[in-house]
Amino acid sequence: MNKMKTLSAIPIREPWIDMILDGEKTWEIRSKFTKKIGPVGLIRSKSGTVVGTAILAEVIQLTAKMAYEKFALMGFDPLTRKEAKEMEGMYAWVLKDVVKFKKPVPYKHPYGAVTWVTLDEATSNNVLAEAKRSNK
Repeated sequence: MNKMKTLSAIPIREPWIDMILDGEKTWEIRSKFTKKIGPVGLIRSKSGTVVGTAILAEVIQLTAKMAYEKFALMGFDPLTRKEAKEMEGMYAWVLKDVVKFKKPVPYKHPYGAVTWVTLDEATSNNVLAEAKRSNK
């Protein structure tokens, strides 16, 4: 039996998605840990499109000190010590090798999907093909 090849994708709101695609932000901050490491699609929230791909390289649990020192990786202006303390315990999903698509790929958003979207096989194939085209 052939295992269907699907890609997981992360819905990300504006302006964060644009900052990631433009290389200005490499840490996507989430409240939950994930074991999913490897290639992921990047979804512009509420657009119905996958707009890029990345490698989810690692997941780091934030300390207040780390949040205070690494604010730029998160796409933030300098944080106050209080703001940094509030981020303690959150997770930085470290994104590498981001590819911004020349042409976004439409997908069907499953009801209730918030943290992850599992793209169907056809959409996964379209996303990977667009990543190759856009990376040239």
